[in-house]
Amino acid sequence: MDPVNVGQQVIDEARDNTLSNRPALLKEVQQRLERLANDVKVANDNEQFMEEAHQLLDIRQWSDFQIWIHRKQADVGEFELVDDKFVQSGGSGAEKAQAMVLPLLLVPKMVLNRSKKIDAPHMVMFDEFADKLDPETAKSFAKTIDHFGFNFIATMPSGAQNKVLADGVENIAYDVIAPAKKNDGKFHKNIVREAMIWQEA
Repeated sequence: MDPVNVGQQVIDEARDNTLSNRPALLKEVQQRLERLANDVKVANDNEQFMEEAHQLLDIRQWSDFQIWIHRKQADVGEFELVDDKFVQSGGSGAEKAQAMVLPLLLVPKMVLNRSKKIDAPHMVMFDEFADKLDPETAKSFAKTIDHFGFNFIATMPSGAQNKVLADGVENIAYDVIAPAKKNDGKFHKNIVREAMIWQEA
């Protein structure tokens, strides 16, 4: 991921509340103020001026990122921008899904990092995890989630858990079996039983 509108140093300075000097952030703000002052389109419209000022100066509006993906057939260190062209024709279904994993995990990670509780649970849940993914991509997903520091619960059709075995991440798979009795007007619990355990050697 690469920031679109500002440099990484500006972002780092804006996020670090221990700094007394922020030269890159100061320069960025000054440039934006000059751009706002010289914008003739908003000079005579107070409402439009304030809206433009909000877009330019509120650092929460600076969080646009580009996503780059390394494809299997690409050379080492070669990345492709995930844009409309990539989505429409360039990438496979698995590659498109993989390109979305990083930002999806980044948001809860950022929220959890702000927690004042040191034991805040880092857990995510995926419904129909790896449903249309090949085993290698599914393993890559599991490793990415693990590298982010998350524990995760994934629902998968019976037998699909084989896709993520030997992925280097410890897994416990459970079978959830529907009760035999149905449609008798009573509530019956599902049967949950341990199916298999994978632990890295």
